[in-house]
Amino acid sequence: MENKVNVVINGEITTVVSTEPVEYVQRLGHYVSKKVEEVAMRYDKVMISERQRTLLVSLNIADEYMKVEPELKRLTIENEALKKENVQVSDENIKLTELVKGLRQELAKLRDGVEDKVVALPVLPVRKALK
Repeated sequence: MENKVNVVINGEITTVVSTEPVEYVQRLGHYVSKKVEEVAMRYDKVMISERQRTLLVSLNIADEYMKVEPELKRLTIENEALKKENVQVSDENIKLTELVKGLRQELAKLRDGVEDKVVALPVLPVRKALK
């Protein structure tokens, strides 16, 4: 579903049509607006055109993206490896749980067998030591 979202960038209200959630689009607008303010403050002593400011904002955002992209790729690969490891550990856990269950049953059978074989021996009187 498409959402129409009003965002304020550089003091101007712009309507954005997006399938993304409204809150997300508003966050994007706020982020871009912050970047516009940063560029404006950095170049407040120099007259730059709106086009140049837009270009600088675009380059700053692209720079941030390019710097985090390799880390994102690394983390994505690491996440996939951890998911596989998690599946293996879960499978091993299931096997070990079944093994423990079987061993407990076997132990219970052995205890039952031992109890059936225990013979009560009569207690003999203790002899006094010879003097």
